[in-house]
Amino acid sequence: MTGHSAVDIATALDQPVPTTEQQAVIESGRRPLLVVAGAGSGKTETMAARVVWLVANGLVEPDQVLGLTFTRKAAAELSQRIGQRLRALARTGLWTPPTDDGTGAEVLGGTPTVSTYHAYAGRLVREHALRVGIEPEFRMLTEAGAWQLAAEAVSRYDGPMDEVSKAESTVIDAVMSLAGEMAEHVRVPHEVAQHLDAVIARWEALPDGEGRGALAGVVAALAVLRERRAALPVVQHYLDLKRERESLDFADQMAVAAGLSRSVPEVGSVERSRFRAVLLDEFQDTSEAQLSLLHSLFHGGDDPVALTAVGDPNQSIYGWRGASATTLARFPDEFADAAGPAAVLPLSTSWRNDALILEAANVTAGPLAADHVRPLRPRPGAGRGTVAVARLDSIADEAAHLADWIAAGWRSPSGRRTSASAAVLCRRRSHFPFVIDALRARGLPVEVVGLGGLLMTPEIGDLVATLSVVQDPSRGDQLMRLLTGPVVRLGTADLDALWAWARELHDRPWRPGATPGRPGATPGRPATIPIEIEEPAPAPAAEDTGSAGVRHGDDLAPDSADVASLVDALGELPRPGWVGRG
Repeated sequence: MTGHSAVDIATALDQPVPTTEQQAVIESGRRPLLVVAGAGSGKTETMAARVVWLVANGLVEPDQVLGLTFTRKAAAELSQRIGQRLRALARTGLWTPPTDDGTGAEVLGGTPTVSTYHAYAGRLVREHALRVGIEPEFRMLTEAGAWQLAAEAVSRYDGPMDEVSKAESTVIDAVMSLAGEMAEHVRVPHEVAQHLDAVIARWEALPDGEGRGALAGVVAALAVLRERRAALPVVQHYLDLKRERESLDFADQMAVAAGLSRSVPEVGSVERSRFRAVLLDEFQDTSEAQLSLLHSLFHGGDDPVALTAVGDPNQSIYGWRGASATTLARFPDEFADAAGPAAVLPLSTSWRNDALILEAANVTAGPLAADHVRPLRPRPGAGRGTVAVARLDSIADEAAHLADWIAAGWRSPSGRRTSASAAVLCRRRSHFPFVIDALRARGLPVEVVGLGGLLMTPEIGDLVATLSVVQDPSRGDQLMRLLTGPVVRLGTADLDALWAWARELHDRPWRPGATPGRPGATPGRPATIPIEIEEPAPAPAAEDTGSAGVRHGDDLAPDSADVASLVDALGELPRPGWVGRG
């Protein structure tokens, strides 16, 4: 069928010869293809090899290749591998790239497009949004910006909220979450409202159970559904605000792009003419909106696109984005053509682990196995491997056991370092400090990957605490970190004294130099001059107390009364010789 096989190209590029499974994927024709790739089975390598095979055999030009994945890191890795292979392919003479015409412009046919799903959707919206009446120069909302709009929607809503008993901040988070999930599932508030009304009515029609508390779970679930139903008008108000402000978030981008691709066929025609080979990475983590977008763009047409989706339902991790592993299972039917459902091919040889580790992984994942998933097989020449199991009483014991095990493999008996690196995966973020302390106690260098790890660095934690206190002086927890840290180094007795002084200041709202906002304060001038004042007179007797038990002169609205704060004590330090009240 073609001039160069996958084995020929791998040999020419001095690459490992692909396995039989890899070769079948690489040399697949133009029909839609689903590749179910197990962990460590070399999916990125296989995708890069497929692009090289298509280019070497003249089926596509490099600039007709589109690769989509979830993270910028994965996109960069795939782009780098494809670029390296194409340059090596040109050096072997198996492919001749387009020549520079001397103008300095980018050579057509020279650069594949590799992007994240959301970045690609954003590009489609910018290029085609006017077709559906959306301003292409929309403002991209950050998470903070979206929260501000949601907070405005909640605060301005004056409809019934009898079913909602949560705090305002919880309602704001719920509004954002509901709006994001609806966008990822290509749904609007009135559709969700109709569904919830039907579900609630059905549950309410159920007969009572036998025995007290038999329906306690149903009652609790109904309360949650009613709260969600009551929040939907606020969600609609939030969506209206975003439309008025010409703003979109990431979920909106995907939903608008999906709507564009469905309602405007010309969008799909343009993309199919531009890209003749499409690689969809981590397909098990795609959402309903992404599936709808990709189906509308690259399915059908007179000249089919070489569409290859790669994924593994056992590795689905992005459920919080509205993703579902069912999108992978639906791929063969969703992308069926005249020849029938899309082809499904496996990649089941794991190049990452030894035999015993794969056997344990297969047993663990066995109950979760979905359609088309095959057990992982060891690579040729793989060792037997070892699996160690320990049952320990606490997370501290677990961290110590783990640190001892890593330290034993990290250094030889002579004390010399023998291992390049080791990775520790924690079930919860709260376990990080235990593991970090245990590793450092054994003299091992530690790096916590990601933003969470950066925030756990003491210096960054102090910086965040400082900014938090500057933004909100009532953050006593962050202020305590600064006061007890290496710069100030106050002890328990010092903090107790400061709290006593703060309470005394709070009980003297009439004092000269009071903090701004209290009687006697000087606007714009902090209270920094300690002045000795006699103790206030005892409170009036019971006859001066109203029926509500509030002293005359007190603020009758408890919510408006401020409370003692360490900031007050630091702004006006106690005079020399001051002793707190017992």
